[in-house]
Amino acid sequence: MTDAISFVPVSQNPAANAATAQASLADNFDTFLTILTAQIQNQDPLEPMDSNQFTEQLVQFSGVEQQIRVNSQLETLVKATNSNAGASLSGYLGQQAEIDSAGAQYTGDPVNWRYTLPSDAAKATITVTDASGKVLYSRTPAAGDLKAGQHDFAWDGELNGGGAAEAGEPYWINVVAEDANGATITPAHSLVTTITGVDLTYGEPALTTPSGVFAYADIKRLMRQ
Repeated sequence: MTDAISFVPVSQNPAANAATAQASLADNFDTFLTILTAQIQNQDPLEPMDSNQFTEQLVQFSGVEQQIRVNSQLETLVKATNSNAGASLSGYLGQQAEIDSAGAQYTGDPVNWRYTLPSDAAKATITVTDASGKVLYSRTPAAGDLKAGQHDFAWDGELNGGGAAEAGEPYWINVVAEDANGATITPAHSLVTTITGVDLTYGEPALTTPSGVFAYADIKRLMRQ
């Protein structure tokens, strides 16, 4: 079975960041105390150290530690929220969704993309590219698919030179269009697929589908089958 590819935007992990920051703070504080002790032991009795300086540093350490604790507490709240979201998202299982993504994982079954033209186009080209940006497939839409509005495009893995694309890899759709005056038209791209699972390991609710894993925030609409 091919592992699902994630299209969830990479985000920072608050829990890991809080733990790393706490460890770093402890190391820095130990270093600070070591240096401070050495300075006190070796200070000139005739010109003693100014206590205000290291007092300010202690205050700064205290402030940073408090902020780290706040971040850790917020992470606890986020986990609780995600857990509740996971329970509510379970009702989405089996539903068809339109997802705001030009990328999709090809598993051997057709990938169902959708593009929306904001206005009529005089000509257009649909391309499918791999992760490196290489064009693997291209075609010219039929006249009826140049009108303003939504148009569906199903890609079965066909390649320009014949054969089929490698299954289990990510691919992207791109539609380049122009109007009758030669001006560029920028279409919106989306993916239509079925929700098969809920994933809470990304720091934000995500949904698994046959076409990959996507952030819940990228769902544009749900359509009961």
